[in-house]
Amino acid sequence: MIFASILLFLLFVLWSFNMVKGNLEHLDNKVYSYLHINKVYTKIFKIITILGSTKFFVLLSFLLLIFMKNKILASVIVVLLIISSGLIEGFKRMFKRERPNIKRLVKEKGYSFPSGHTTSSTSFFGFLIFLVSISYLIISVKIILIMLILVIILLIGLSRIYLGVHYFSDVIGAYLLASSYVLLYVYFVHALLKFV
Repeated sequence: MIFASILLFLLFVLWSFNMVKGNLEHLDNKVYSYLHINKVYTKIFKIITILGSTKFFVLLSFLLLIFMKNKILASVIVVLLIISSGLIEGFKRMFKRERPNIKRLVKEKGYSFPSGHTTSSTSFFGFLIFLVSISYLIISVKIILIMLILVIILLIGLSRIYLGVHYFSDVIGAYLLASSYVLLYVYFVHALLKFV
């Protein structure tokens, strides 16, 4: 797990380097050329993107701490989100990449790389995958739930590109960063709390 985390972070560094050098511009433009905007997709993606928003995770953290019976697990999830937020802010300030200069379907402030919504959602839902994997559910149910969670993660990333607030490379960078982070976090949490 540590090896996978390090490998993913190195890929994030390599991806970031290529982004800074402008080597990913052609890829970003290519992805945008395949997007087709229509009212139905716009409504759907505006709803999906909420699942990666700061407001959603602040509310979720509050609800977990108040209503979740297992306060230790609730705290672990909240800490996961707080660290994720710090990583997002830190790397955004480091790269200072401006958002796409195209028609945006939602309003967003701040820098573009990596995608904050994608990083937060991948961190949270990635941790949820871990919880599902160690649960007492039958294997078939675990597989179905994990597949659904992965679809949610992918759709949130896609929503950021579709809505015009992030480049494709912002989203891929976020996936790499968040995956590296959540694997490392799971490693230490698993060892400390002994979930299994």
